[in-house]
Amino acid sequence: MPLSARHRPLSRRAFLRLAGLLVAGETAVACGSPPTPTVAPTAVPPPTATPLPSPTPTATPQTPTPTPSATPTNTPTATSTPTPTPTRGPLQVIVLIHGPARTLVVDNVLVRFNVQHKNIRIDRGETVPDLRDYDAVIFAGGEYRPDEFDDPIFDQERQRILEALEADVPILGICLGHQLLAYWLGGEVQRGRWEVGWLPITVNKAGQADPLLAGLGEEFYGFLWHGDQVTRLPPGAVLLASSERCRVQVYRLSGRPVWGLQFNPQYDPVIAEELVRVTDWLPKYGWDVEEIVAAGYREYDDLAGTIFGNFFRAVEGR
Repeated sequence: MPLSARHRPLSRRAFLRLAGLLVAGETAVACGSPPTPTVAPTAVPPPTATPLPSPTPTATPQTPTPTPSATPTNTPTATSTPTPTPTRGPLQVIVLIHGPARTLVVDNVLVRFNVQHKNIRIDRGETVPDLRDYDAVIFAGGEYRPDEFDDPIFDQERQRILEALEADVPILGICLGHQLLAYWLGGEVQRGRWEVGWLPITVNKAGQADPLLAGLGEEFYGFLWHGDQVTRLPPGAVLLASSERCRVQVYRLSGRPVWGLQFNPQYDPVIAEELVRVTDWLPKYGWDVEEIVAAGYREYDDLAGTIFGNFFRAVEGR
């Protein structure tokens, strides 16, 4: 629902500071059986032969028997030993984060996929290394609004992102990262109507054929928590999915391994519930916390596994 100027919710920066979530990991165990020992057979001595009387020789006519010709034997051809295929190690991924909230971190998903990653906190002024040294970039969310996108805090990050784009490094933009990417490439981002909670996202024909959204069908539920949105795509971008209030939910730079997502694929129902329950202003502006929580448990179908799994497969296939 639209918000009046007098009753506007907290800024992105304020309410994202409220969340502090835990991450769980998984372990696996393998085992085997020892080989069964083999018993060597005992040698038995041969029996002693008894001598027989020598027979009287009888003259027998000898008929010469032709000696058979030797049958040629095919000489086996030497088989070359195949060269072993080198095994690729874990993907090396860098994550650019723009705020302190644990809900912005994607560690839980990256650990699940055995991805080695490094987090860079842009909001703390941490140095952004050369992104071309990594297999992929997760361009994550944060607490900034469109009128701050040209602030000096983004100068180094913007340069590094443009270098990575030039080198065709795979990039997955999420929420703020999705908006910054569109803006820096010539698109437009403006304030819009708020979207909060688990909402249906419609996938168009281009999206249904795109590898990032493979397996999601014509509609899926994603967790949304934003008021700003991309209102004009940058040149060369293709729209893949939309929601009722936000036309640009997913886009891709045409023919390149670069995507932007307005929804938050790292959320699951547990993460979402913890966030909405500590945000006390939602009921004041008409959002039903219990329905948001229930929708997550009702509609969630491992969206994190699908989106990140598809992205990492695209990275490995390069």
